Amino acid sequence: MPLVEASLWPEPLQALHARVAATAPQEAVASSAEWREDFARWVRGASLEERTRAQAAAWERLSPGERTPAELLFLLSTLSELLWPYEEPRLGLLKQVLARRDAAVTALREAGDTESAERIQKESTVTVSTVLTRYLKRHPEALSKLVRDVSCTYDGRALRFQDSVEVDLKYVMGTGAKSVDLLEQLRSLLPDTRDGGRDKLTDFIRTRAARIPWREAREVLGERLFALATSQDGRSGMRGFLACYPNGRKEPDWCSRAGLLLARTVEVGGPPAVVENLCDLLTLFDAPPVDGLRGALGALVQSDFETAADLGHARFVLDHCQGTMRKAEPALALTLLWLEERLFRASVRRGVPEAFERRTRARAKLELLPGFTHLVWLAEECAEMWPRFRTPARPGLDGLVAWRKEVTWRMGRKPVLRKAAIEFLLWCAPDEASSEAELATLSLVRNATDRRLVRKMLEHPSPRARFRARSLQSYLQAGAGQDKHAPPSEPSEPATLTASLRHLHVTRAVPVGGRTWLRDRDLEDLLVGAVGRVESEAAQCHLQRFREETPELIVGLLEGLRSELAHVQAALGSLVASPLSLSMTVHRHPEPPPEAASEIAFIVSVEREGFVRTRRVVRVPVAKLEQRGEGQWLPTFRLGRERLDALLTRTEAAFCLFLVPAFVRPELWVMPARLARASMEAQGALSGVPREAAQGASRSLAQWLVYDVLGLWVGDERPDVIDASREGDAAAGFVVDLTVR
Repeated sequence: MPLVEASLWPEPLQALHARVAATAPQEAVASSAEWREDFARWVRGASLEERTRAQAAAWERLSPGERTPAELLFLLSTLSELLWPYEEPRLGLLKQVLARRDAAVTALREAGDTESAERIQKESTVTVSTVLTRYLKRHPEALSKLVRDVSCTYDGRALRFQDSVEVDLKYVMGTGAKSVDLLEQLRSLLPDTRDGGRDKLTDFIRTRAARIPWREAREVLGERLFALATSQDGRSGMRGFLACYPNGRKEPDWCSRAGLLLARTVEVGGPPAVVENLCDLLTLFDAPPVDGLRGALGALVQSDFETAADLGHARFVLDHCQGTMRKAEPALALTLLWLEERLFRASVRRGVPEAFERRTRARAKLELLPGFTHLVWLAEECAEMWPRFRTPARPGLDGLVAWRKEVTWRMGRKPVLRKAAIEFLLWCAPDEASSEAELATLSLVRNATDRRLVRKMLEHPSPRARFRARSLQSYLQAGAGQDKHAPPSEPSEPATLTASLRHLHVTRAVPVGGRTWLRDRDLEDLLVGAVGRVESEAAQCHLQRFREETPELIVGLLEGLRSELAHVQAALGSLVASPLSLSMTVHRHPEPPPEAASEIAFIVSVEREGFVRTRRVVRVPVAKLEQRGEGQWLPTFRLGRERLDALLTRTEAAFCLFLVPAFVRPELWVMPARLARASMEAQGALSGVPREAAQGASRSLAQWLVYDVLGLWVGDERPDVIDASREGDAAAGFVVDLTVR
C-alpha cells in the first residue's frame, strides 16, 4: 500500500490497515475476526475528528480501483462504523458499496470458499441496509444521491435495491413538513421503479402526503413545483407532482403565480419549453376560485402584441387555451376572439402570410356558440376602439354614448351574451377605458342573475377584474341600478368623501371642462392608482432594502406618497373648476420616544367653506419582514405585544402596516391592530405577528388609504388623541396631515 494512502487513516488505524493489506487472500476470512476486534477497541476510544478522518479514508478505498480481497473484507466488516452519517454522503454510495460487496463475494467463490461467501453477502447486505437507513434519517433529501443508478422496487413496506438491500420507509419517514423532502426523493425514483412496485410506491406517497398539514408544506411544495415548471425538461414531472399532492390543484396562489410567470415569459420571449410547461400546468388547476384557463388567457390580456419581439408564444398560448376550453364558457370564447383579432392585426402589420387563414380557423372552431355573430362584433369593436384611448384620437363623448347603447342592444338580448360581455368588459378593458367599460357593464346588469355574476367577479383571477367588480358591487349594493327609473338618493349631509363627490354629481354642482359632471370613481381611480404605484415600487424594492432601518423605509414610502398625491392634485386642477383639493404634508418628530420612530399618525382633515367639518387620526405602527438567510424570509414580523396593548389603550383607530416583498402581488399589507394582537395571542407569540395570519387578514395599502382613511370610515375624532399623536411621550415618529378642501 503506498504511503500517501496509508497517511489518510488516523494514526492508530494505519498499522491495522497495513496488516490487512499484507494479508494473503486465502488467510483473509480467518483473520477478519481479529481485525474486527482491533477495530472495535479503536472505535471505543476514538474522537470525533479521528472518526471523520477514518470515514474519509474509507470513502477513498471504496472508490473504483484495485483492492485486495482482504481489504475488501475489512471495509465491508467495518461499514457500520466507518460510514456514520456525520455529513452529507458522496454521490453513488450504494452503488460503490454494492460493487465492493460483489467483488469480495466473487473472490471468495473463485477461491472455493462458498460458505464464507454466502455469510459475507448476508452480513454485508444487512450492514448496507443499516448504513442507508441511517443516512436517510439524517439526510432524507439525499436519497437520489445515495442510490444513483441502482435498480429498485417497492413491496408495500420497504424499498428494495438489487433485490437485497432494504429500507423501511415508515421508519425513515419524518413528520409534518420534514417528510416533504423524502417524499419528493421517492417521487423522483418512480420512473426507475419496476412496474410491480411503482403503483404501490405511488399510493404510499399519496397516503403520506395527505397526512402533511397543508399550511406547513405549501410553501416548500410550491417552490418545488415551480422549479419543475421553469425547467425545460420538467413537464412530465409536474403531472406526477400534482398527482401526489392533489391539494395543490385547489391552491389559488399557485394558479396566480403560474399565470404571472407565463405572462412574464411571454413578455420577455423566454424559452418555448417553459411556455409549454406553464400552459400545461395551468390546465391542471381545477376548482373555483382557481381557474387555470383564465390564468393562461390573463397572460395575454395585458400584453402588447405590437411591440412583442416574437408572436410565437402568443400563438401557442391561444392554441392551447382553445384546445382545452370548455364548451359552455362564452366569456372565454369572447376573450379568445378578441385576442385572436389583436393577434391578427399585429400579424398583418408585420406581413405574416398565414394571418388570414389563422383567424378563419380560430373563428370556425367557435362558430357554433350561441350569439357567435354578436361575440365577433364586440371582439372586433374593442380591438379597434380600445387602442385609441392611448392616442390623441381618443373617442369623443357622443361616440362613446352611442357605442355603449349599441353594446347594450346587441349583448343585452340574451343572458348568455350578457354573461359573456360583463366578464369580458371588466377583465379585458385597458385602464384608459375603465370608466366606459364599467358604464357599459352597468347597462347590461338587468336582473338578480346579472348582479350575482358581478358579485362572482370578486373572485376572478385577474386583480383588475376584481377591483372593477368591487366598485360596481358597492354601487349596486347602495341601491343604484336596480330600478332604471329611480335615480340613487343621497343624504342631505354627505358623511364621506365618496358620498360628497356623488352628491356633487347629483346636484350638478361641479362644472367640468368637456363633461357635465365628475363621477366619484374618477377620483378613486386617480388616488388608488397613485398610492398603488408607490406601494408596488416599495414591495418590489424590499428585497434590496429590507436591511435598512424601518424609519428610513418609512421616509421613502411617505415621500413617494406625497409626490404622487401632488400629481393627483395637478390632475384635479385640470379637470375640476372648483376649490376641491387634496394636500399631504409629512412631519418627523425631532426627538422621538422609544419605538416611535417606526410609527405613523395619519391625520385627515376635511374642510368645507373655510371651516373644518371633521378631523380624525389613525395610528399605524410599521414592521418590516426580514430574512433569516439568503432567500429565507422570517415567519413573523417583529412587533411587541406590549407595544400593541399600549397603543390600543389610547385609541381603537390603530392599524399595523407590514413592509413585505412582492410575494404574490406587489403590495404592502395593512391589518387592524386589534386583529394583529388577537393573532399573536392565538399563536402564543410575545414579539411577533405571524406572516401567514397577516397575509390572510390584510388589505393593500392603496385600498386601505383611499377607501378607509380618506373615505372617513376609520379614525379617532377626540381632540386629546389627535394632540397626543403630535407631541408628548405617546407621539408618533411621523405625522402625516391629509387635508381635503
